[in-house]
Amino acid sequence: MHLIDAVQPSRILDTRYGRLSVPHGTADLITNFLEHYGEWSFLEVEYLAALMPAGARVLDLGAYLGTFSIGLTKLADISFICMVEGNPTSAPLLRANAAENIRCTHEVVHALVVNPNDPPVKGGWAHADNAGSTSFRPDAVGEIRIQVPEVQIGFQELVRRFMPLNLIKLDVEGMEESLLSSAPELLKDESVLFWLECNEGAASVSLARRLLETGRPLTYFAWPSHNPDNYRGTTRSIFPFAYEAGLLLGAAPSELTQRQVRAGCMIERITSPEDLREALWRTPRWAPSEWETLGPRQIAGIAGHLASGMKREDFLSPSCANPVPASVRTFEDARQQLALKNARIVRLESQLAELSNKYQEAQRDLAQQLHERSRSHGDAVRRSAEVDVPGQAAYDPDDAASLRQALHSMQSSVTWRVAVRASRMVDRIPYLKRALRFVLRKRQGSNTR
Repeated sequence: MHLIDAVQPSRILDTRYGRLSVPHGTADLITNFLEHYGEWSFLEVEYLAALMPAGARVLDLGAYLGTFSIGLTKLADISFICMVEGNPTSAPLLRANAAENIRCTHEVVHALVVNPNDPPVKGGWAHADNAGSTSFRPDAVGEIRIQVPEVQIGFQELVRRFMPLNLIKLDVEGMEESLLSSAPELLKDESVLFWLECNEGAASVSLARRLLETGRPLTYFAWPSHNPDNYRGTTRSIFPFAYEAGLLLGAAPSELTQRQVRAGCMIERITSPEDLREALWRTPRWAPSEWETLGPRQIAGIAGHLASGMKREDFLSPSCANPVPASVRTFEDARQQLALKNARIVRLESQLAELSNKYQEAQRDLAQQLHERSRSHGDAVRRSAEVDVPGQAAYDPDDAASLRQALHSMQSSVTWRVAVRASRMVDRIPYLKRALRFVLRKRQGSNTR
């Protein structure tokens, strides 16, 4: 390990953002993307640009080479943007890229943004192949030691310097929650959107919990590192199925554009920490390169085997361990039992849906006939209530009771969510039964007269 305290040589790349100064050599993740695709996370920029008002003011913390800020100024009406970078080797490159490619009023700040209430920062770390991973967290890890910038500034002080702001972006490698905790009132300012990096870790769940406490809408947006419409038109992906993700505080999920859908972007509303855990669980991070040539069914087959605890290297071999209960003889038995339970749920839901449809149809027909009788025969017809109820023979109220009993027997062994939803559907059936009895009594009374 060694301390970086000097500016590394740079080179120029032609990119979607214009001519960019990047670190010399190829041992840098984002530089590799810029060289291969001519862009980095441009789908992220497109998503945020669509949310910017005219004349927006933006603060970009963790700007690195400036791709986010420069891209935003090319897609949205930005009047001012401030880019902050703490890595001393990246700051000069950021300054050169901003001067070359940004035409609106802008400022580059080389400083470490901190929470004044936290212990003093003694240094940072970065991975050898990713200068953008620079982190000054106390528990940061990496192979490269990063010098602490001479200038340190509190997060709240920095924000006040450039207010008003429409967007604050924080990509500070795990320091997001620490910085935000120093300015709790700022999070409640509905005039400011917050865009925060969301990595796959417990820190992201903790961050989401704090953001949800504001009561403002929270949106999860994830995008593939491989943009099919990339600047160079490259079809070969560097990391198959790899996704980046972020949390947006202050705006509800918007409908994905056709371009975002084609790329495979994901968006959903987050209302609890569990929502975020589920979203991250369903978001790809990376996968073997050979999966690129497989179809969805083949991938599902592999994923199903992996989810069952099986490994390709000992699949179907005599030494293969069997993690399922002893009551189940083989993996195939376990899958078949699960498939049978799922099939039974589908059948019950279908029957309940049919009963519910008949109930609704009977209500509509009853209302229609009452209306027609009233219009043709007047009040006398309404008093007699001589109404034929279509569908009476087709609908058997006893079916509801039998279905209820079937569902009850499944509650201890089948997904509770499905059972609850089905039970709610059954609970509506007695209303039909009472309505039919009422009409039949009226009819019988009229016949005796």
